[in-house]
Amino acid sequence: MLQTVVLIAVSWLLLSLVGAVCLAPVSAEVRRKLLPAAPLVGAAFLVVVLHTTGVFFSVRAGLLGAAAVLVVLLVVGLRRGHLRSFADRRGVAWLVLGVLVAVPLTAVALAPTEVVGDSRVVSPNQSNDGVWYVSVSSWLTDHSILDVPDIGTGPVVDGGVPADGPAVSALTFPMRVGQELVQASLNVVTGTSPIVTFTPWIATWVLLVPGGCIAAASVLGLRRLVGLAAGVVVASSALLIQQLYNQNAASLLGIALVPLVLACVGSAVERRGVPPVLAGLMLASLLGTYSEYTPFVAPALVALTLLRRQGLKPAVGRALAVVGWGVLLAPLAWWRAYQTLTGVRGGATETLPGALLDAPFPVIVSRLVGVGPLGAALDPSTLAPVLAVLVVVGAVLALVSGPDRRTWLGFLAAGVPFIGYLSASGLGYTQRRALEIAVPVLLFMAVAGWGALVTRLARRLARPASPAVGRGTGDPARPVRWRRPAAVAVVLVAFVPVLTWAGVNTRSSLAAYLTPVDLQARHVDTDFSDAVGWVDEVGGADGEGVSVVVPSFFEQQWLALSLEGEPDVEYPSVRSDYFRTQSFWDGGVDRYWLVGVGVAVDADPDAVVYSNDRFRLLDLDRASVVMAIPFGLDTWNTGARPDGGFTTLGDADVLVVRSEQATGDVALTLRAESADPLDLTVAAPGNRPSTVEDLTPEPVTVDVAMRSGQQTTVISLAATTPPGSQALNWIEMAGVERVP
Repeated sequence: MLQTVVLIAVSWLLLSLVGAVCLAPVSAEVRRKLLPAAPLVGAAFLVVVLHTTGVFFSVRAGLLGAAAVLVVLLVVGLRRGHLRSFADRRGVAWLVLGVLVAVPLTAVALAPTEVVGDSRVVSPNQSNDGVWYVSVSSWLTDHSILDVPDIGTGPVVDGGVPADGPAVSALTFPMRVGQELVQASLNVVTGTSPIVTFTPWIATWVLLVPGGCIAAASVLGLRRLVGLAAGVVVASSALLIQQLYNQNAASLLGIALVPLVLACVGSAVERRGVPPVLAGLMLASLLGTYSEYTPFVAPALVALTLLRRQGLKPAVGRALAVVGWGVLLAPLAWWRAYQTLTGVRGGATETLPGALLDAPFPVIVSRLVGVGPLGAALDPSTLAPVLAVLVVVGAVLALVSGPDRRTWLGFLAAGVPFIGYLSASGLGYTQRRALEIAVPVLLFMAVAGWGALVTRLARRLARPASPAVGRGTGDPARPVRWRRPAAVAVVLVAFVPVLTWAGVNTRSSLAAYLTPVDLQARHVDTDFSDAVGWVDEVGGADGEGVSVVVPSFFEQQWLALSLEGEPDVEYPSVRSDYFRTQSFWDGGVDRYWLVGVGVAVDADPDAVVYSNDRFRLLDLDRASVVMAIPFGLDTWNTGARPDGGFTTLGDADVLVVRSEQATGDVALTLRAESADPLDLTVAAPGNRPSTVEDLTPEPVTVDVAMRSGQQTTVISLAATTPPGSQALNWIEMAGVERVP
């Protein structure tokens, strides 16, 4: 856990330094307002610059260009004399305060990491998004954004490997890669592995939320204390923490950015100090990081620009200047955002139940305000309606009396119908994701509305009371009494719902992740690093002579990523949805085979070179070995059964591999997953198809003949259900044996 804390602190310091240098050329007043968000400005700078350098260069090379730009900005700041007052005490104090407030909220986000005890990836639920981000950031470290991996059917010189599969999807779709660029840059500077740092980096995005809200409030003309309250509400929201548990890294950074982006663009359009070039940089960074915000942010900024009684033409000119600077600074980010938005379509995930759609309305409200986690059933709550009313009233106050009312009007005018359309269309996944990114903006808006009201009330109470004169006596006025304590009391009372919100949402977040046993099962622990060490030892730097067969989805993904730097390792059976191929194998039999749970093995003890709880390294030259491997994994389940067996999803194939010392036939142990009897046909080259009638959960063995010297064969399994039966035709491969 100490390593996690150190990595987060280092990332915050690095991004703060970059952001502070970016703010060197701006006026002292603007810098004072934005200093609490210096790390966010630094992240935005990296997103923009690395998008532009990424047209030709990798992140490793692009960082040299980013460093050169920072030197220029520093020189400009020196020449303008802006650095003399750079260390504004109040600005630095709010920067530190934002971090201090964010620390306990970030600790909640890191609860699963604390359970497993180290910084390496842990998946608190069944989401596998971390694989995507680690693959893309790893690829971009040494390749340009336009350089797409080429994954063949086996190892080739300078070719891609299965671990590059998500990078192929991200770069060809294309998807936004801004967050991955920042992750890659932090890995390059710190010399760390993305598997070790993925969790600390995304926890850093939560750490940056309060500082971004403080700066956004200040730019909007609100008290920084209002921004601090908004930061607490947004960063503690169970909807936001759930996204960290889901490993939604890009949306987390987007959520941290969006209040500051809206504030900076609004300031530039209204000529309140933020220069158009800085506003354009912030806008481009949001598009490059999470372009899905466009349906919400674009209408908000259009409304800010056009809904006015006077000064329309100058406002339009300033808005176009902001957009122009954004396009000029990061044209590739804008182009990819356009391609993403015009290419997005519903997918298989839309068929899954929607936690914020397929539930009773009171339950949906409870989940939105954090009274309960997204995936849990909820009893009716009296607190949920109260919190919901506070949010709605705050949003109304923002529309009536808050700063930049036109921005919020545009946000709601576009966002509410958009989410309504998604809900009416039954697009559960897309609707949930839209709410998960829109609600944090709504929360900031609501706190801003309440903050404007409380600030106005506190100011009135802090003014001196009107003198009271004796009635009809000519008495002199009584001494003036100040009502500052009443103003302080109002502010303190206003923080009660803020702290209540944080407490309720924290409780829900901590209840959302799995038990410690489940967390350990989905943790990239020392078993993975052990396996990498074994491959290094027997296969050399490139992993030559080693094949990996690990059918369980979680282990396969993270072992492939761990072995990404060893391009000669072969993977006879992988999943095409993530790895863009079903087999990365030349068909030969390597000496060493790294196998995981779900591969049936019958081997002499001497064949096992190394083993741990997840993996075994087998030496096929040392002893007699036979393996039965789920083949064509798209037709197999994603995880092993408690007994170690692996289950088909219908008709499927089994790859049998044996060593030269293994002679004779092989026998598969099979059983039905369903209680209803199934008829099973087993076919293999050189064998007549055999039928097992009325297969039940009771295991049976099926012999398959293999020629002398034959080391591989593929066995086909085809199960049929009786007429009228609703049983699944799933078959579990429970074992394999050598037949003398």
